[in-house]
Amino acid sequence: MSQLGAVKFYYYGISQFEIEVIYSTLKWAFGVVDEQQLPLEENDFVSMVEIEFPIPFGEEFFQILTIERWHKIKGLIKEMKRRRGGKKGVKAFISFCGVEPGVRKPRLTFSFMNKNSRHFEMAIEKIEYLVDVIPLQLQMIQKSGNTLDEVSYIYDENSFKWNPHMAKSSNGSEHYYVQKTKEWIQKP
Repeated sequence: MSQLGAVKFYYYGISQFEIEVIYSTLKWAFGVVDEQQLPLEENDFVSMVEIEFPIPFGEEFFQILTIERWHKIKGLIKEMKRRRGGKKGVKAFISFCGVEPGVRKPRLTFSFMNKNSRHFEMAIEKIEYLVDVIPLQLQMIQKSGNTLDEVSYIYDENSFKWNPHMAKSSNGSEHYYVQKTKEWIQKP
């Protein structure tokens, strides 16, 4: 399956067992894994995991990785969070190279930086249910004629939902999503 491209797996502060489980799961599905241990970059979190998949976020992703392997990765990340505790636990980033089959932009990133373990678990559990929602949310910003390069999502602990946070366009502009009004505003 190496024709899909390499999956990127970056981390710090995780055990050899955790590295091996994630690495072998990714290698089985994608063939090539660009693995890199990073230096500890901040004191707010003792561990960090970043996985960037070389395919768009959608049903095809879950078919290629398989739902069993997806559950294995998210289960391990949840367990890492549980074992490391809340305040200085784990932060995680899961990224995809697009949201539509055959279209490699925009890069889509889910950021897990919730201090509360229960919210962290809820956030990771809800990702697979966003397959149909995210393309509709991104249509709002693309109607303005912007070609998106990157979109980030954050989990809102008050509404228990993943919300768009920020979108970067190819022309360098940045847009932020206002949850209250459900619209994108351009950064001045």
